[in-house]
Amino acid sequence: MNYQRYFKSGQQLLLKAQNDTVQNGRTELMTVSVVSLEDDSLVLSLPYGENAVEQYPFSEGLSFEISTEALGLGVRTTGSFKKKINGNQFSLKLNPDLQMFQRRISTRFDCQLGIRFSRAAKTLQTMREIWEKNIQVLYSPEAPLVFDGFKSSRVNISSGGIRLVIKPPADQGELCLVLINLADSKPPVCAIAEIVWACMQDESAITAGMRFINILSEDQQRIDDFITQPKQ
Repeated sequence: MNYQRYFKSGQQLLLKAQNDTVQNGRTELMTVSVVSLEDDSLVLSLPYGENAVEQYPFSEGLSFEISTEALGLGVRTTGSFKKKINGNQFSLKLNPDLQMFQRRISTRFDCQLGIRFSRAAKTLQTMREIWEKNIQVLYSPEAPLVFDGFKSSRVNISSGGIRLVIKPPADQGELCLVLINLADSKPPVCAIAEIVWACMQDESAITAGMRFINILSEDQQRIDDFITQPKQ
């Protein structure tokens, strides 16, 4: 298959893990950039700091759905992990199942929500561990019925990501932990969010667009329900 038509050096792709974690109701994504393509072998780089490849549980044969845009349409194929190349690069073996599709645009909603937001110079591995611990605490029998510490914030939200104002600086690929109180009598939505873009408002504020890369599928459905339910 001629993949050269669809994948170019420097192009951004989105990987979605296809493993037992996903089967257990979790969405797990990664942004990657194309380094090179030779035959059916795709070399990719991760943007999540030094040694990001070492901090993700890659294993031989681990499968991913690969998506991007080309020729005005969505492009989707699958591939499997081949090998680590260095701290930030790895390769995938592509499968001959490439297809074009019309991208579905997620419904977005401007609203006021309670937000808890944190970030630091944490590794991908550390952020994943923090997210797992938060999920366990939020859904444990001992979890409080009322969750404190949320700041009312103006946001634009969809099941795939969120836009909100944060303090500078903000770097593309930076990972953050976001908790969102939907006020639906359930635990807050907890997600690892990746900064996709940022726009400076002034010296003290930046509008940042973020993609959820680790989130429960159930929580994505809750966000969709929140967006579509009638508002009083």
